[in-house]
Amino acid sequence: MERRNFIKQATKVTAGLGAGLSLVSCSQSNGSKKMVAPWPDDQRIRIGIIGVGNRGSSIVDVLNASPIFKVIACCDVLSFRLNDAMKRINDEAKGYRDYEDLLKNDELEAVVISTPLHEHYRIAMDALDADLHIMCEKALAHDIEQSQNIKRKADQSNKLFQISYQYQLNPTFKAIKDIIHSGHCGKVMRIDACWHRNSNWRRPVENPALERQINWRMYREYSGGLMAELGSHHLNMIDNIMGTHPVKVVGSGGIDYWKDGREVFDNVYTIFDYPNGAKASFSSILSNKYEDQTIKFYGDKATIVTNQMNEAYIYPEGESASGWGEGIDGVSGASIKLVDDDQVQGRKITPREEVNNCPFEDNYMKTTWLLYDNFAAAIKGEKELLVGLEDGYQSAISVHMANMAMREERTVKWLPEYDI
Repeated sequence: MERRNFIKQATKVTAGLGAGLSLVSCSQSNGSKKMVAPWPDDQRIRIGIIGVGNRGSSIVDVLNASPIFKVIACCDVLSFRLNDAMKRINDEAKGYRDYEDLLKNDELEAVVISTPLHEHYRIAMDALDADLHIMCEKALAHDIEQSQNIKRKADQSNKLFQISYQYQLNPTFKAIKDIIHSGHCGKVMRIDACWHRNSNWRRPVENPALERQINWRMYREYSGGLMAELGSHHLNMIDNIMGTHPVKVVGSGGIDYWKDGREVFDNVYTIFDYPNGAKASFSSILSNKYEDQTIKFYGDKATIVTNQMNEAYIYPEGESASGWGEGIDGVSGASIKLVDDDQVQGRKITPREEVNNCPFEDNYMKTTWLLYDNFAAAIKGEKELLVGLEDGYQSAISVHMANMAMREERTVKWLPEYDI
C-alpha cells in the first residue's frame, strides 16, 4: 500500500504506545543523568549501523542514549573504527566487516547507512531487498541515475526510508518556516546560503595506504564534494521553505586554494532558479570561515538571518509601517524580541518548542536526536516521517545538477524524467 496509508493504518494499531525518545532519568552523584530504557527489551527497535566513521560514531552515541532503539549490529571495513564502535555500545552487539553479512541478521528491523557517498546505492538497494526500515545519510546517492533507481524501488516498499537532513527538525528552522509561511516576510524572492570554513577539510591519516578511505570526500570517485556534504543541507531546507525544487542552476567552482591533490572543488558558488522566479544561492569556501553556516531569506516585508540554526533574527522592511509583525507570536511557534543592532533594530526569533528530555547540549547532537526521535515514532506508527525519501531524492537531484553546472560550465535544468 502507499506509504501514507501504511502509516495511518499502523497508527490505528499502535495508538497510545507513546513511542519516541522520551527518557526516564535519575541523577548521579556527579550531576549527570543516567538513561534508563522505559521500553521492554522485546519492544525496542533493533537497528544496525553500517559505517561508523565520524558521522556514524555520533549516531552510535545518539542510539546508545535511546530507550527505544537497540543497536544489535555494527559494520565497518576499517577494523579500528569497528572496534571503537563496539566498545561504545551499551548492549551486546555483533560486529561485521561486510555489510551483506549484517543484512542477513534476521533480528534487524532497521538499518543506518552512514558510509561514504559512493557506497549508498548498493547498500540501500540491498537493504530494501532485506525489507528493513532505512535511515540514509545525505546525499541519497552518488549520481542522478542511482538516486532515481533508489526512489523507484523504495516507493514499492512498505518500509520507511528517512534521509538524514536533521536541520529540518531544528526548532529554529521550524519557527522560521512558520513565520515565512504566515506571510510576515512577504514574498521571498532571494535566499543566500553559505557554509564557509578555514581549513583544508582533511582528516589526519596515520597510514598513507588509507588516504582515500579516510579522506574519501576529496575524490570524485567517492564524493560529491562541498555541494553534497554541506550544500545539500541548505538546499533541503530551502526546498522545504519554498515548497518545491529548483528548475535550473548555474555555478562556478575550482581547486584554487588547496593544491594538495584533491579532486573536488575547494570553493563553490551556485545560483538556483525556482518556479516563481525566486533565486537561491549557495557558496562554500575553505579559506575563510566568516559567516560560517548562514542562510538569509529576503522578503519584501522582512529579512530573516540565521546563525548556524542556533539562532535567527528578523529585520523588518520599512519598520515604521504600522501593524508590522502583529500576530507573529500567535502563528509562528516563536516569540520575537526587539534587539538593537547598531544600525537597525532586529528582532530575535526564539522558538517556543523545546527539545525535551534530550541528553545532549550540542546543537548538532540535539538535531540528530530529534531526527531519530521522528524515525522511531514513524516506525511505531505514531507520526509520519518529517524528512522522507521524497525530500532526500529532491535534494540529491539538486546537488548533482549543481555539480554538473560547475564541472561542465553550463546551465543545467531540472528534466521531466526527474519527477518520479
